[in-house]
Amino acid sequence: MRHGFLFVVFSLMLAGCEREEIQTYQAPKEAKPVQSLEEQPAEPGFAATLPKGWTEQEASGMRTASYAIEGTAIDFYLIPLMVGDVPSNVNRWRGQVGLPPESPEAIAEKVETFQIDGHETHYIEILNTENDRGIVAAIVDLAPQYWYFTAKGSASELESHTQEIRAFLESLKIGRGQ
Repeated sequence: MRHGFLFVVFSLMLAGCEREEIQTYQAPKEAKPVQSLEEQPAEPGFAATLPKGWTEQEASGMRTASYAIEGTAIDFYLIPLMVGDVPSNVNRWRGQVGLPPESPEAIAEKVETFQIDGHETHYIEILNTENDRGIVAAIVDLAPQYWYFTAKGSASELESHTQEIRAFLESLKIGRGQ
């Protein structure tokens, strides 16, 4: 009986070896509908005046632009996203520097709103002097897309460069694919 069972298993294995090989095919990509300029989110194209001692770095990952500020460990970059909720982002940043969340009303008192090249911008400085960590950020409203300019580093370094960061932001000229 045992030999009969082995014969059946061996026969099934041989039968499986005679199967056709797996084949792959190239399917054409589905064409995307053409959008009008009004429907397209703004591409991360812009021009700006770099403050003295700043250099543009190679952007990677989700970052569209990245900058180094000479003599600091500040990490300053741009990420475009499709969400722009100011209180949620501020509380996320507060957590990153070791501060507790705040109410939307308390955040609204700390966020400065101004125009960058005709676009509403929310600007905030989050500095935790107890652990010397901070974030200076601007959310530029290009709805349906938002640009997040974020500078992260030591609170003391950020504090000494906030005027340069603000000047850079105010110099932005935003355009499509510049």
